[in-house]
Amino acid sequence: MRLSPVDAMVAAGIGAPGAPPTPEALSRWQLAALARAVRHAAKAPFYRERLGALPADFPRSLAAFKTLPFTTPADLTEAHARFLAVSQDDVARMVTLSTSGTTGAPKRVAFTEADVEDTRRFFHVGISTLVEPGDTVLILMPGVRPDSIGDLLCQILPRLSARGVLGDPTGNPEALRAALVAHKPEVLVAAPSQLRQALADDAACDAARATLRRALLSAEALPQGWKELLAQRFGATVFDHYGATETGYGGGVECEAFCGYHLRETDIFFEIVDMATGAPLPDGEVGEVAFTTLTPRGMPFVRYRTGDAARMLPGPCPCGSRLRRLGPILGRIERGEDGPRLVNPAKGAANRP
Repeated sequence: MRLSPVDAMVAAGIGAPGAPPTPEALSRWQLAALARAVRHAAKAPFYRERLGALPADFPRSLAAFKTLPFTTPADLTEAHARFLAVSQDDVARMVTLSTSGTTGAPKRVAFTEADVEDTRRFFHVGISTLVEPGDTVLILMPGVRPDSIGDLLCQILPRLSARGVLGDPTGNPEALRAALVAHKPEVLVAAPSQLRQALADDAACDAARATLRRALLSAEALPQGWKELLAQRFGATVFDHYGATETGYGGGVECEAFCGYHLRETDIFFEIVDMATGAPLPDGEVGEVAFTTLTPRGMPFVRYRTGDAARMLPGPCPCGSRLRRLGPILGRIERGEDGPRLVNPAKGAANRP
């Protein structure tokens, strides 16, 4: 079993390439990175009001950092321009995200070219978990717009001596079957919903078994039992990815041990907090995923609550990594008069690692 390639990325990021990163060394580096992140975020009007009066050496501890107020998706919806820490001229890509319902204002997330390159770098590392030189990768994620997920994957795959092919994103099983026959990909990248119809289509499944070796699912929570179902119907080993547009798409990816997401810890600092109180939770306890961007970004986020429920898994991973991993997403958090509750929980989630 191979060590997750994300470990090498983390080791290089903390300035110790060639040596396996340790939790202690990473924590020391992250504390300094959080200080830089707070100072950078204060360049944005939204955070200037919250963080501008902090001491120059803040935070002196992770516990001190975790006293800062949270950022919510509603904050971003109400005033996305106030999150910009750069001039409008430095924005290379703006992504608009529809909110739930039909009347809510959309969220907008801005990226500089440096932000996009950080995403390319993580995609390069993350997908190397399952892509080998010479592979053809069929990508169902949207890829028509420049620097969309599908386009970014097509950009980075040649770095691995592989090639990406954009497929039909609608989930049509006949279109998938035709692409599998025409391109004979070894790897498939898709959202679970894009494969739902194909899993019930014998012709599409036969075409998948004839060529696929591995699949990467992303963009949506992976339903319980899908790894086994895809292995049976498509003949492919399934890897899962976690991320959000606000994280710069990439967040973490499974290794061959399938024991949690290995996180891009030098780009993003993840926390698990109590769904009701926001108090930090220890590894192993289920709460809400929150994150802070560590690299200078056009639109930084500090303690951004995602609405995803999960637990942090302590190291070591069976692959050999000593770093913590994020466990499976167990559902979405909905807040009502009676407090937070999980909606659409993954079936059997209580028994997941």
